[in-house]
Amino acid sequence: MKKYLCIIALLLANWSLAIDFVDLRIVGADGKEQIKRQTLQKMPDGAKRLVISKKDLSGKKSIDVLTDEARAKTGEDGYWVLSDGRLGHFTRENGTLKERRNPMPLYGVKKGDRALLGIVKGLKYEFSMNVDAKGGAYEIYPSFLVSQIGFEPYEDAVIDFYELEGKDANYSAMGRIYRKYQLDRGEVKPLKERVKEYPTLKYSVESMFFRMKFGVKEPSKVEHQTPENEPPIVVSYTFDDFANAAREFKAMGIDKIEMCFVGWNSGGFDGRFPDLFPVEEKFGGEKKMREAIEVAHSLGYQTVCHVCNTDFYRIAKRFDEYSVAKLPDGSLRPYAHMAGGRAYNPCFECVNDRYIDEDYTQMRALGLKGTHHIDVTSCITPYPCFDKHHPCNRQQTADAMNKIGWKCKKYFGGFGSEGPCDHVAQTLDYALYVWAYPRWVGRDNPLVDRLVPIWQIAYHGIILSNPYYSTIDYTYENDTSRSWLPYALFRDKTTRRLKMAEFNGRPTFYFANYRKLGYKPIKEAYDEYQPMKHLQYEFMENHSEIAPNVFLTEFSNGESIITNYTDKDFDYKGNKVKAKDYLLIK
Repeated sequence: MKKYLCIIALLLANWSLAIDFVDLRIVGADGKEQIKRQTLQKMPDGAKRLVISKKDLSGKKSIDVLTDEARAKTGEDGYWVLSDGRLGHFTRENGTLKERRNPMPLYGVKKGDRALLGIVKGLKYEFSMNVDAKGGAYEIYPSFLVSQIGFEPYEDAVIDFYELEGKDANYSAMGRIYRKYQLDRGEVKPLKERVKEYPTLKYSVESMFFRMKFGVKEPSKVEHQTPENEPPIVVSYTFDDFANAAREFKAMGIDKIEMCFVGWNSGGFDGRFPDLFPVEEKFGGEKKMREAIEVAHSLGYQTVCHVCNTDFYRIAKRFDEYSVAKLPDGSLRPYAHMAGGRAYNPCFECVNDRYIDEDYTQMRALGLKGTHHIDVTSCITPYPCFDKHHPCNRQQTADAMNKIGWKCKKYFGGFGSEGPCDHVAQTLDYALYVWAYPRWVGRDNPLVDRLVPIWQIAYHGIILSNPYYSTIDYTYENDTSRSWLPYALFRDKTTRRLKMAEFNGRPTFYFANYRKLGYKPIKEAYDEYQPMKHLQYEFMENHSEIAPNVFLTEFSNGESIITNYTDKDFDYKGNKVKAKDYLLIK
């Protein structure tokens, strides 16, 4: 009898943990707050769906989605995890974290042997994620920022909740569920399939990425530059240097490397966008750039270039206020003050319609081919444009960004960008870095314990990536003469190397002073990458800490990487993983 009572108690406990409803904390335009309980719909894939209709969203300021399954007490076994990989255990009494930039529209909460995954499938660019700890009580929830849409809600708000238990109650399973969702609906395709259509992408998958930044204007406080007050360009490299780098790579025995021209355009790096041509004479002009491309191609290397679609400057001959995104009051949408002076964000519909084909035709005529790199696009949440002639909500901006991504493939064979934001997942082939923060555990926030590769579990084998801003140039020792570099915070080159292995990143080189330090460390990375590069085609199936500071990364072909950050050797199923080293297990 006691046995059966235990079974019934267990069943009741499990039943009580099932998510069947949510509480909506609704803030009206007048600031008044109300709580409304809403029952969830059962979906064919086992998810429980929340739908808030456009009609019910209209006129609201915000709506928070609250669930008992995403509440916890300090000391409770488990954690919360956001789509940018930040994870925190329930160990603090108080703290708050609010994130508007969500690289993937998901979040997760694990408590004991059960977990909840929420995937935002409607209005996925219109929410913030919140982690609140108050007096030992945690609450993790998304908030739809209705009044910040700027337009009437353009679709229903939708969240699908997935319940996980046992060995699948973890961030690895959460990443796999999201990957399946993206694959099943045709939003993305595996690299194994895409390389059949794009031979240049196959080359990218199997090669490292090298970027040479030729020069940038001297710092200036001039708000709007003119030809008369424009600061001079400081030249770091010339196109001859680019050609010589290619020759050195070949002499060292590097058979494949994708080489990128950065700041090659008129005015140098961020100098005169949207103008790209004529090619900047200070670096050698178009004649020398063509020669450098021909040298690289003759050695078997792919060449691409770096551009940016998010900063327009008044000094540009093609600057046009019509193409600049507008704020709700009709004023130009300002951006940062950069090398070209005050920058403005353009409307991406205008970028696609008025600039891209002209630019790409000229760039392709130079002989460029490969994973064309567009700065910033995949690093930001799509922004709206309120110009009455070409209004765009965030979804329409994302659509325009993807139109440009498809044109990258048409003209060059691939599309790369700066970060992991997956509004361009359908077109993105390579992310320059997944995490921008210089600290391994993420941005400074007392609620955060570590970063986990939930993004890589979703996208490894689909989108190439380098894990950290700080792992660019990972084989180079810290260069104290360039202390602004992100890896200057990590004088331990070994840690950067282990991070590359743990997350199976594509080796990427960009920031180091190559004139001073040479290219030998790139050859070291090349040699280390050869036994690993086939894994770029595989899904990352599981990631876990199997001992303090020892991590297991498992792939869809059955291979694993053990990364040992400790000072002692570690035994894994009879395989010795040396201290401060990693081991690929076939």
